[in-house]
Amino acid sequence: MNAFAARLVARVVAGVVAVLLIVAGVQYVRGLRAELGGAQDAAKRAKDDLAGRDETIRHLQDDAADKARQQRKLDADRNGIDAKLAGIRDEMRRYNNESAELRAWAAGALPADIVRMHASPALTGAADYLARVPGGDAVHAAGDGTDN
Repeated sequence: MNAFAARLVARVVAGVVAVLLIVAGVQYVRGLRAELGGAQDAAKRAKDDLAGRDETIRHLQDDAADKARQQRKLDADRNGIDAKLAGIRDEMRRYNNESAELRAWAAGALPADIVRMHASPALTGAADYLARVPGGDAVHAAGDGTDN
């Protein structure tokens, strides 16, 4: 019975080893599948990030092209204004050269009120205007009668 028991024990041990190998194989496959799932998730995130980056680049390129168009329009407008200003200056020179009376008027001094207006800074809104108004008597509200 020793031989029979030895064979039985050997088969049981072989069966246990086989079961352990199968369990280890199943665990190994589960680990590989988990790694594969993680790698697929990372690949999807990387793909989404790449798509977002490409969209940002496309948006920036469109914005740069729009700014270039605006710059070209601004340059064309400025060139048109410069040409018109040069024409006006030429016309003024021609008028000055034609008439001694106009030359004398242009060489004369400006009235004091005009000099004062040119000396004051430009008004850039209602607040600037109010800051320069003298603080005298208040204006009556519309519809109120006069004091006298």
